Amino acid sequence: MHGTDASIETSGTIAGEGLRGTFHSWRSGTSERDDEMLGPRADTTVRLGERVWESDGGGNVRELTGILRRRALTEEFIASGAFLHEPERVRFAGAGTVGRTATWKIEVTAPGGEPETLWIDAASGLPLRTEYLDGDGPTYVDSSDWRDVDGMTVAFRAVTTDGDRAFDLVQQTQSVTIGRPIDPQIFAPFASPPPIAGGVQTVPLLDDGTRLACHVAIRGVTYTFLIDSGSGAVLLDTRVARAAGLQASGALEVRGAARTGGLRVARLPRLTIGAADFNDLVVATLDLGAASGRLSLDGILGYPFFAQRVVQIDFAHQVVRFGAPGSFAPPGERIALDTDREIPEAVFRIDEGTGAPFIVDTGNAGALLLYEPFVVAHPDLAPRGADGASYAGVGGANRTYRTQLGSFALGEAVFRDQPAEVILAAQGAFADRIDAGNVGLAMLRRFASVTFDFPGHALYLEPAAPAGP
Repeated sequence: MHGTDASIETSGTIAGEGLRGTFHSWRSGTSERDDEMLGPRADTTVRLGERVWESDGGGNVRELTGILRRRALTEEFIASGAFLHEPERVRFAGAGTVGRTATWKIEVTAPGGEPETLWIDAASGLPLRTEYLDGDGPTYVDSSDWRDVDGMTVAFRAVTTDGDRAFDLVQQTQSVTIGRPIDPQIFAPFASPPPIAGGVQTVPLLDDGTRLACHVAIRGVTYTFLIDSGSGAVLLDTRVARAAGLQASGALEVRGAARTGGLRVARLPRLTIGAADFNDLVVATLDLGAASGRLSLDGILGYPFFAQRVVQIDFAHQVVRFGAPGSFAPPGERIALDTDREIPEAVFRIDEGTGAPFIVDTGNAGALLLYEPFVVAHPDLAPRGADGASYAGVGGANRTYRTQLGSFALGEAVFRDQPAEVILAAQGAFADRIDAGNVGLAMLRRFASVTFDFPGHALYLEPAAPAGP
């Protein structure tokens, strides 16, 4: 805890998932900046008061508006010590242990923030662990190697884990400076990304009835890539990465149908779609052979494709259209979109009353999936029906059962007696505890077009034309 008026600068090393790198952090009053380099990946987060921005180092900049912003507010609320003066925002959550050390647990929620739990050494009063919800379960940050620096007690070691120790991230502080003035330019907001070359692009949509894809070019070779708004990365099949001469590294965790490994990262100098070039991309590599479905896929276009542009999937004309923000006017109803987690999440209504966040996922062939944690928390919304088919994804498959909702509303579009599949999963993407479920391609096809405007935090749904007589 650094105090609301203290300035502190720290730096050190990061290691985990087969990668190594460095970090550098600055904090002064209500301003923060965190730089991380881990292998080929670079991430910078800047907070100015209650506004938070994040850059992935590839020119993709976004202002956080959802769960990650709320989490950042609570982290600062704790780090500044401000929560000590607002006991109404603190809840005793019981006793626990970190290793062999007895702890007290307290849940803290900042104004407008997300709950986090501190595990405090019952003897020394030091916070040994921070716990927060992340996807399919809790993530823990364990702090140790406490040292006195100019009268402030600082943890020099932090281990971030979701319980799968093979994928732990270890941060080792090497330098701490307290009380020295920090150049205000350190906290300057990100510059606008460079203009997107090539203007508005319109390319054919490859559609086999269950998946959407388009052609891309890498080093003059044409490949077929899935258009997947629910993916956080541009991903290349390992054979494509080898053909492109990429040097992949790391051993990262994948949360698909289950938690698994095998993901690696690399830098791709150029990927071309139509006449538009995507340069110096940080990409992931994985064997896609078991996940290709009917389309023979060479890769996946995820978050970096959507991040700085407007992307329209035009079902009526079987094309995908994309360009810089403002380059064309998206048709249809505007629905607010949260992109904090590098996937599009929107609040939709069940039975004309219950609003819940759903992932809008063009990579999912189904219509509507509900995740088991949401159904358990709302047992009256999705009565159990017949067993469904096994639902496959990266890492394995999950059992399902069928249910039917009284109605499901995407903005003004209301679908009565809407069938859904409930995914029975304890881990992986389909056990997410933040979202209620997944709106897939079969439901999106009910619209003439679907437009993702990640920079504008918006989704546009264009109604389909009425059927003829």
